[in-house]
Amino acid sequence: MASVHEEIFLEEKEKSEGDFKTFFRLWAYIKKYKMLLALTFITLAIATVIELALPYLIRYGIDNVINVQYFFDLDYEGNFVQDDTGNYSLKKIDNNYFMVDRQTQEMIQVNESEYAHYFDDAIKRIRVFSITFIFVLVAQLFMNYGQVYYANVVGQKVIYNIRKDLFKHILKIEYKYFEKNPPGKVTTRVVNDTQNLSDFFSDVVTSLLKDIAIITGVVILMMLLDLQLSLYTIIMFPVIIIAVIIFRKFDRRAYDKVRTRVSALNSYLAENLSGSSVTKLFNQEERKKNEFNYMSNNLYKANVEQMYVFAIFRPLMNLLNYLTLSLVLWFGSQLLTDGQTTFGTIYAFTAYIDMFFRPLFDIAEKYDIMQNAFASAGKIFKIFDQKQEELGKGLYTTIEKGKVEFENVKFSYDGNNEILKGVSFKIEPNERVAIVGETGSGKTTIIKLISGLYKYQEGRILIDDKELYDYDLNMLRKKIAVVPQDVFLFSGTILENMRLFNKSISEEEVRKVSKFVYAEEIISKLPKAYNTIITERGSTLSSGERQLIALTRAVLFDSKIIILDEATANIDVETEFLIQKALNKISQRATIISIAHRLSTVKNSNRIIVVHKGLVVEEGTHSELLNKKGIYYDLYRLQFENI
Repeated sequence: MASVHEEIFLEEKEKSEGDFKTFFRLWAYIKKYKMLLALTFITLAIATVIELALPYLIRYGIDNVINVQYFFDLDYEGNFVQDDTGNYSLKKIDNNYFMVDRQTQEMIQVNESEYAHYFDDAIKRIRVFSITFIFVLVAQLFMNYGQVYYANVVGQKVIYNIRKDLFKHILKIEYKYFEKNPPGKVTTRVVNDTQNLSDFFSDVVTSLLKDIAIITGVVILMMLLDLQLSLYTIIMFPVIIIAVIIFRKFDRRAYDKVRTRVSALNSYLAENLSGSSVTKLFNQEERKKNEFNYMSNNLYKANVEQMYVFAIFRPLMNLLNYLTLSLVLWFGSQLLTDGQTTFGTIYAFTAYIDMFFRPLFDIAEKYDIMQNAFASAGKIFKIFDQKQEELGKGLYTTIEKGKVEFENVKFSYDGNNEILKGVSFKIEPNERVAIVGETGSGKTTIIKLISGLYKYQEGRILIDDKELYDYDLNMLRKKIAVVPQDVFLFSGTILENMRLFNKSISEEEVRKVSKFVYAEEIISKLPKAYNTIITERGSTLSSGERQLIALTRAVLFDSKIIILDEATANIDVETEFLIQKALNKISQRATIISIAHRLSTVKNSNRIIVVHKGLVVEEGTHSELLNKKGIYYDLYRLQFENI
């Protein structure tokens, strides 16, 4: 099983962009919202300052409001005088007031009215402190709300613009990208990866900035509170920093692997759900089950690897947290006993340590989200880095006649193996021409070059005697209709698919063209005729019905060149007869090029071009080519001898 879709996992080995480069590319979208960013950072700064101030404020309340003592000494007349350095402290015991001698612990009862105002003053100070503290908490609530709200607004606007630009870019990427990358992979980029970026903005951006500010602020405030106690605490910081750096390295690697394998599984599912009928018809359920289990197991292993990293980091941070707290309590109790610090200071330190480690605990989760987002952003920007197709010089914007000419055209998909080795032919306006040849001769490649999906390396392709790349290819394609063997139809009604959801084209006009190409004979038999709902890709319609819808669409948009790529290969005789009748009529107003393996379908062509090993080897009518007894004759004889 090791070979199943192994090429998809090669993406894991690609070197991703650095986080800084990815961030600067995101910054191009973020900086558009300067006012919202300013509001985000202002509310963030205020909320952070308040949060950092809370332990300091509580420390002040403990030491200067709640735990305040009034000290007295005796004057020359033997009266008690307030003096912070005196020998007596005022205490209230069982509703009686006492002066307690510091040296002998002797209690001397005093007059209540004389000293009660000291305790009334303490109650007032506690009340003022409590109201102030509540006010600060309410202010913090509003600031936190503001930072979250503004950050989310910026994030949603950024994601909307990225998703819009990404899809716009995808529409213009060179066609070869889609032949190498499955739809499921592209869908993952547009939907899942942009959602990961949304989570990054809503859950990480402001939180991460706030966490960094808090960690920095905590260190500074601890230094200001008590330098000696801070030095004991800082002993653990190098260990914490090393742990975070190691976690970052392994977590990024694990998340890159997870995102790649999610993409691979999505691609596999999209492909196999589309081909479910083939799986059933050829009894491939067991093999597909094994393939899915293999890919699902790869995703499971990647997730487990990421969980291992996370499972080690968080308990390690817990251990470091308690070790740091133990150091503070150990050395702080000694300093408190020696009178070198206060109880409020020790409380503030324990609060700041909790505040210091809280972001580190969150970092495990937030860093996961951030790495997930950066991995997703890297993959999104890889699509942005895909080269867009060159849309020509734009000197000409439409096809007037429908003449097509190849002059010694050479083309290779990979730059090494030439598919076309010097193809030359000419198709006149309104001529009905068939291109035939064995598989791999270059027939379909010719069609892709006419439509400008690939760029040829040598020679010239002329449309109405003008170089193909002198046209605006977007406008050119409006006059070139390709009817493939498997016609793609969108979810909607038959009417909407015929006019490609262009409501400026009336239903009456659609019906008129449908009659012209004999499509109405079949469509009228459907339950709701033109208003029949079809599912994605038109799976509820037969191949012939889809072909007739595509032909109607080509005529409706006044295509001057209509290309049929094996269009009649899988349809019934009745529908094929209708299509041949329609082509005879369409050829009076458009050039028709048919690619065919079934040579019986090209007999009515004005001319047949035979392609063999990348070269045009024969041209002529059906009877002329049979009389030559060359390659066409051999192909025709092989087909009909096998009937």
